[in-house]
Amino acid sequence: MSNKTSIRAFSPPQAALAALSVAHRISRADADALGGFIAAQAAFTALDNIAQAQEMAQALAQDISDATDGFDTLLNLLAAALRDDAAATAYCLCADFIALHGRVSPEEMRFLERLGDALGIDRLSRAAFDRAAQARTTPLSTSETQND
Repeated sequence: MSNKTSIRAFSPPQAALAALSVAHRISRADADALGGFIAAQAAFTALDNIAQAQEMAQALAQDISDATDGFDTLLNLLAAALRDDAAATAYCLCADFIALHGRVSPEEMRFLERLGDALGIDRLSRAAFDRAAQARTTPLSTSETQND
């Protein structure tokens, strides 16, 4: 299989979907969680058929990550398909998805670290993205007293 050839036809939204499919597998969230998350994201509105793109991205991510050195290969392919703002968007989407279920596992943290490294996102930016994802998924407490 020529991984370099398959990534050239891989658009940034499809690459982000592949990254999300890996985050989904690591997080062990239910199958509907990823579909609902993707449907709610403006980043994917340019795709004609989100379900078809998601299936293709999941299949590609599965095939590549199951191969020898597959995860490293997948990260390299994602980095080749995602540049600058698209890389930051894909990272943020993965951080948001992982943060949805509350507690972030060591495996999820390691995935985000490796994804950020592969995409060339500096540590300070990743920390800001991770904190923003956490803040977006933290409910505001209604038990605090308000000043009258």
